[in-house]
Amino acid sequence: MALSVKKARLLSELSQEQIAEKLNVHRQTYMKWEQNPDDMTVKKAKEFCVIVGIPFDEIFFSRESTLSRQSHTV
Repeated sequence: MALSVKKARLLSELSQEQIAEKLNVHRQTYMKWEQNPDDMTVKKAKEFCVIVGIPFDEIFFSRESTLSRQSHTV
């Protein structure tokens, strides 16, 4: 089962601020990516995966995919 960006971060037990710092972006930018992961570049998405220790193909980086998944689980 693929994870949302937020869920992956929570599993890594890192705060939004810690992730943003490691990605070298402002916290506000990272917060927007949690809400709309489509805006994250592939390079930043891959960096994020390394930081949280979860493979790229196990995280949804598409808001549409995440919303679709949520509607099926409700």
